[in-house]
Amino acid sequence: MITEPVTIKDIAKLANVSIATVSRVINENGKVKGSTKTKIQHLIDSLNFKPNAFARDLVKNRSSSIGIIYPHFSFDCHEFNGLSQANTGTPLPPYLAQTAHTEDEEKARIEELDALGCPGIVLCHSRCSAQTLNRWVKKLPYLYCIDRQLTSSSFQSVNFDHLNAGVLQAREALKNGGRFGIVVYSATFNHASAQRFSGIIGTLSNYKEPLEVETLSVTKCDIESAFDLVKKNADLFKRADFIITENDFAAYGVINALKAMGLRIPHETTVIGFGNHMISTLSYPKLTTVQYPFNQMLNEIVYRIEKGEIRTRNFRPTLVKRQSS
Repeated sequence: MITEPVTIKDIAKLANVSIATVSRVINENGKVKGSTKTKIQHLIDSLNFKPNAFARDLVKNRSSSIGIIYPHFSFDCHEFNGLSQANTGTPLPPYLAQTAHTEDEEKARIEELDALGCPGIVLCHSRCSAQTLNRWVKKLPYLYCIDRQLTSSSFQSVNFDHLNAGVLQAREALKNGGRFGIVVYSATFNHASAQRFSGIIGTLSNYKEPLEVETLSVTKCDIESAFDLVKKNADLFKRADFIITENDFAAYGVINALKAMGLRIPHETTVIGFGNHMISTLSYPKLTTVQYPFNQMLNEIVYRIEKGEIRTRNFRPTLVKRQSS
């Protein structure tokens, strides 16, 4: 017997159907088999289920809210503010659901957002396999992806040239010469970071002058992990002419650790980040980085959701030159 307030998940479990199916019955916005619809409605009535009022409001105003699922803290929350203002004239209030790098959690978040009636669900750097992802987008035509190549349809995916982003990082690092460099990368590669790493290593390998490169991985590319990495490998970092990091958070940690060791940036070593996150302007010296146009890519998806069409947009990397190089 259910003693807690009945939820849409409870109804779905008792009816042995998906949350999305229950949502379609509640909101009368999709096809459901007659017998299934009757069973769900009977459970709703007998358990006195009251649909979430906020969710019902969302369904009535489908053009104003999307769901965004992102797997880690590489995105600053300010990226989401006023997301669709240029398209709709009003700020878009997205749903944010952080996964934990697993397909199961992504699936749960997708089902929850689908049940809320979001007109579009955006997966940022999905952890799902390509096969799983293609099944999802075929099932949910309003599921969109950032930085994942899909075979089912080009409509759902908005991508960025991570390979050339890595090339830009390496070229900036080599600009002042040097004989020894360090590349700090994530121990848990996703497609995007793997592409950047390939661009970095390929460019450094083709450098015409003698060059030694050390690659060091961290489990988490955050400030604390990068700071600890430098401290544990102090002798290596003291030798470095340049340091290239996985993202701006790792670069921030590297800069703080180098300063604590008495090294001057960029006079003795240069540091290049990636992402152009807000934190890149908070470090001292301010961080040279590569722009990742996440906000613009999200706006592109909003445009596709609202207009129902694709437009040609090229999201290419640009170097943001500051004081650390």
